Amino acid sequence: MKSLAFALFAGLIFCSASIALEVPVLNDAINDFAGMMPAASAHEMTERLRRFKAETGHPVIVLTVETLENEPMEEFGRKAFQTLPLEEPALSKAVLLLVAIKDRRVGVETGSELRHLFPEPQASQKLLAQVSLYFDGLRRDLGIYAGVNYIFMAIRGEVRVDGMTELERLEEASTKGRGAGAILALFLGPFLAFMTGALWGIYAGNFGAERGMRLFLGALLGGGAAKIVETLMSLVAGYGEGLWYFILAVSIFLGVFGSLTEFWMSGDWSGIPRVKDGSIKRKPEDKMGI
Repeated sequence: MKSLAFALFAGLIFCSASIALEVPVLNDAINDFAGMMPAASAHEMTERLRRFKAETGHPVIVLTVETLENEPMEEFGRKAFQTLPLEEPALSKAVLLLVAIKDRRVGVETGSELRHLFPEPQASQKLLAQVSLYFDGLRRDLGIYAGVNYIFMAIRGEVRVDGMTELERLEEASTKGRGAGAILALFLGPFLAFMTGALWGIYAGNFGAERGMRLFLGALLGGGAAKIVETLMSLVAGYGEGLWYFILAVSIFLGVFGSLTEFWMSGDWSGIPRVKDGSIKRKPEDKMGI
């Protein structure tokens, strides 16, 4: 009985080891087993990697696979890193970028000298953000370029994996359009509120709506226009609550003011005659050629 149990246990160990994904033979540059990179792109990237290694002494290796077959990314990455055709001390300075295209996963393995620059899980998360943008595109090789370029910048100290430099913050703000979104909302919200209130005021004047109802619906329409603009701008970039309440207050005021058409459309400047009595003679210059 004990021998049978031992045999079953040994069989389970053997089966689990046999189904583990084997690491293919790797070179010291591009290992594109998932077919993400066209030949010309792979050749150009290989030259970039070799120039970077010559300039900095840090080998950067790319490995793409179709799938990890449910094997943990960290485990497969460690196995792949250990099989790199590099000797010490080059291995201690190396970085391996691993991409599993069907699993939509990205990982990174580093030598001992670079581990402080690529702390986990931040390193894998940031590289995934770089590469995943191109998973479903026609140029999936651009994701490899983005990931490799991020590794270059991290090694050179231009970005921080465990934080953000001032340059990264500016780039993120520019990418998300934060400043542009706030400025657009500041001008577009009140403008639409005024125009909406003015249209309501003209409609209400033609049908004799009471002034109280005009003011109430003008404020409601002005606030509604500001909310619509705020919702649309949130798809581009968010902004602070203080600015939102300021835009809302201005929009409500302009919505109310726009509804008072009998006030802001009155006067000689408007060009709209308020008295249509034919007995009143106009000046020749008022006839406008009629």
